[in-house]
Amino acid sequence: MSELSFRVVACIMCALALAGSDIGAQQVAPEFAHGVDYTFSRAYAKRQVDDAFDRGTLRLVAYVYRPVKLDRHQVVLFSHGSTGGWTISPREPDGTEPPVAVIRFFMQRGYTVVAPMRRGVNESSGHYLEECEYQAGKCTLEQNTALFDLGLREAALDSMAVIDQIIEGRLVPKNTPILLAGISRGGFLSFAIAAKRPELAKGMLSFVGGWLSITDQWPPELNARREALQTNALRSFASRAKAPSLWIYAERDPYYSEATTRRFFEAFKDGGGNGDYVFITDPGLANGHAVASRLSLWGSSADAFLARFL
Repeated sequence: MSELSFRVVACIMCALALAGSDIGAQQVAPEFAHGVDYTFSRAYAKRQVDDAFDRGTLRLVAYVYRPVKLDRHQVVLFSHGSTGGWTISPREPDGTEPPVAVIRFFMQRGYTVVAPMRRGVNESSGHYLEECEYQAGKCTLEQNTALFDLGLREAALDSMAVIDQIIEGRLVPKNTPILLAGISRGGFLSFAIAAKRPELAKGMLSFVGGWLSITDQWPPELNARREALQTNALRSFASRAKAPSLWIYAERDPYYSEATTRRFFEAFKDGGGNGDYVFITDPGLANGHAVASRLSLWGSSADAFLARFL
């Protein structure tokens, strides 16, 4: 065998040996992993409805994340956001689960996270009533705005069904207060739930909370109406929801400016609400509405907030 041929064979044998060692070797465990840090399951609740959209029993799916290493036997109800006027279909799975950073934060602190999929969203049955298909031109922005009361009422009913059938008496003893949290529309919904069930609200943690976007893309008079709907609702929520709250927003949010979110917060305070407002400047994100995905930006504030309950 020539020297060249020997080198070729040797290289091939080395490559095969390395490939074999990679295949058989134990992979390095990630910092956060299913079965190591948390478990995942689905749970189901039901609602009876009889309206112009659905008749009979709605089947609501909730995703349940439970800590493995530490379990405080305390629950966080985490509410998802909107579809952005059907920018995505409500049936698409992406965009409705809690951000990994949120799951990780609560799992490492011993909280069980229950994330309901509301009526018509993802695996839950029924028609999605929170929005119409504005992005596809099948309704107007005014019609989308007009769904505020209907959508909020239905979302609260869905959430309370999950609380009563999945959380209370199962994951925690009955009448145990829980933390209400959510992102965007889900953050706003947390205050609505706390107003309807103040005895069960331990606190509210809202990431970039708001039900209807307010941007320069919309006509000024419509923006004014959308803001009035939300500030009036927040004042009403605050009169009944007395638990402490934490509001987290960030710079470069295309849906809610700092000025708008501060008016949201002031409306809540004016109504008698108890809360702290955090605005993160220069979050290092192109879209500040995604601030919940970056744990380093809000973890210390959330820890200080949770310390009130421990």
